[in-house]
Amino acid sequence: MYLEQYGGSGDVWIGKDAWVGNGMYLNAAKASFKNFQRLCQLEWTTLESWHSKSNFQTYGVTRKNALRAYFLAAANIFEPSQAKERLAWARTAILAEAISWLLREPTIQDSTDHSLVRALSELIDPQPLNATVGENLREAWRQWLMALTQNGPSVGGDTALLLARTVEICSGRYQVSVEQQKHELAEFSRLELLTSSICDKLSTTGSLSRQDGGNMESGEINLDQEVDLHMQELSHLVLEGNSGIDTVTCQTYLSVVKSFYYVAYSSPETIHGHISKVLFEDVL
Repeated sequence: MYLEQYGGSGDVWIGKDAWVGNGMYLNAAKASFKNFQRLCQLEWTTLESWHSKSNFQTYGVTRKNALRAYFLAAANIFEPSQAKERLAWARTAILAEAISWLLREPTIQDSTDHSLVRALSELIDPQPLNATVGENLREAWRQWLMALTQNGPSVGGDTALLLARTVEICSGRYQVSVEQQKHELAEFSRLELLTSSICDKLSTTGSLSRQDGGNMESGEINLDQEVDLHMQELSHLVLEGNSGIDTVTCQTYLSVVKSFYYVAYSSPETIHGHISKVLFEDVL
């Protein structure tokens, strides 16, 4: 979509003699984006196969939902070298949605639940990851499952934390033991509290909008105001850069929050249009 809005057509002069044509930049951007699309389409094919094999459709996660999960991950983690983090985000989002749906539909629970157990085991298996990564992933999922059983299946904030922690663990920026992890997380308390609070409210906002057809009620307006205030604080924390937290880690949490914000305030039709344009439409 940036390419569509690119308006440069003249030349850019560098110093007295050197110049670069804006058209050259545009062509380079198009080539880079085409490579990104090819990579995304390959990854989505693999993810779609995993979605089908794990029978997620049975647990309320449609192909469209799975594609949206991948799109949100790819829109925020787009470097080719970060495929591991990108796919971890998407798989975690899909599996978390399936487990949440299962708890809302207790009559559906039967022996087929084993497919979810297998999918979770594959996701947190330390092979080919190292043992510490697997241990940290298990701890992240344990905390999420505890929140799920205590608070019910509507745990937008806890799911946001699960996504951010998973990305950080798989990236190698979170290579600590479970015991160390408890201590390290204290330094992230404000970052995680803001992330959880905002995403909880955004999940509620999205639900209210879908229920009333997009009409703004007073309760939703108050929620919007709270979200705006917390977003300002989160942005300040991330962009200020003097919190002592790794800058890339801060950006991970902000990216997760932005993905919740996007889903809460975008219609399904808008999201579908963006997915088609970004992932599948040819760049001319």
